[in-house]
Amino acid sequence: MSTGKGWAAAQVGYCSNVHPTHDLARLKASIDQHFQGVRTQRGLQEQDSGLWISALAASALQQTSARSEFLSLLQRSGLRLTSLNGFPYGQFHEGAVKAAVYLPSWAEPKRLAYSLELAQILAQALPADCQQGVISTVPLGYAATWSPTLQQRAEFQLRELTTALARLHRETGKKIVFCLEMEPDCVLENTEQAIAFFRRWQTTDPHHGYLALCFDVCHQAVMFEDCYRSLVRLRQAQVPIGKIQLSSALVCRLPAPDDERREHVLQTLSDFCETTYLHQVKALDSENRLVAWADLPAALDDCTTHPGRYPELRIHFHIPLFSEQLVIPELSGSQLALAQTFDYLADHRDFRPVLEVETYSWGVLPAQLRPTTEQAQLQGIATELQWVEDQLRQRQLLRPQAREAYADAL
Repeated sequence: MSTGKGWAAAQVGYCSNVHPTHDLARLKASIDQHFQGVRTQRGLQEQDSGLWISALAASALQQTSARSEFLSLLQRSGLRLTSLNGFPYGQFHEGAVKAAVYLPSWAEPKRLAYSLELAQILAQALPADCQQGVISTVPLGYAATWSPTLQQRAEFQLRELTTALARLHRETGKKIVFCLEMEPDCVLENTEQAIAFFRRWQTTDPHHGYLALCFDVCHQAVMFEDCYRSLVRLRQAQVPIGKIQLSSALVCRLPAPDDERREHVLQTLSDFCETTYLHQVKALDSENRLVAWADLPAALDDCTTHPGRYPELRIHFHIPLFSEQLVIPELSGSQLALAQTFDYLADHRDFRPVLEVETYSWGVLPAQLRPTTEQAQLQGIATELQWVEDQLRQRQLLRPQAREAYADAL
């Protein structure tokens, strides 16, 4: 792959975990209905995609006939499979997912088995002109329930994974890289932790080149990180980054001197409380220390009890990328973090990770923001992708359509 030429529109895909695809039948139906709907709205003949393949679907795809039929579907649909989301294991849309999304952790054999099945699928599905694929995965586990014993088990299993990926590379010529996705309240949630982990990992794992980082912009915005500086630090520390998930956090600014207005803002923010996903919240106190709440209701209670203590909340709620303001002026997206990320890419044109939009929460947005039809949701996804194209174009990073493989994670 040549460097310094940016991305074609077709190389900017989106993560399909926004669609309920718990089993293989629903995954195939989603490709036919949802993926093709978005691709058609963008006017593209083909498009890269970061499919979410659940453990149930991945198991079904180990059968030769099912795999062959699936690969044919990808080709007919114009879906170039260069990336997978291997983070959610099972049900991701029905019922209360919350912290169960981190299960099984990397300390559990089920996580390794699932990941190896995904690697086999992606190695066979990669386009002929693409020698590397990436799969995002859990950042080890959920910090609140973690322990040194679990860390030891997780690292053992990750070494089993990279050994198997090296063997798969030798056998197929396709390199599959797993990317640990930093996330608030997980074992790896910030840049400092990621650097420490990879520095140690690169000295202890002979196959460390098959493990990289997934940089989710929403997550690092929630952590109050400057995404440009974070990417600088990571790459200076030689932490490989295989995928950047383009996502936007919910930002809430609380007017300290106006009690009535602050109450109105908190009441409006409460509309984002919902029962499916975990929406971690971070704030900086008066001494610039990071304060954390496991979910949005707890943060709202604290802010009500201690008015004026926290001027700004960052919420792990993936909102549409193009959202500058939501309902009221005090609620917005973390577009500054996205701009920092795009600016870094513009200043470092040798760096070419997979770019993937991940807004999985369209269906749980407050009623006044939520699409009312499936077609409206697909239009919203297409609008996000067009917004990304505009950001790339403004920085001379959007190039004419051409097939070109991704380079190694750098």
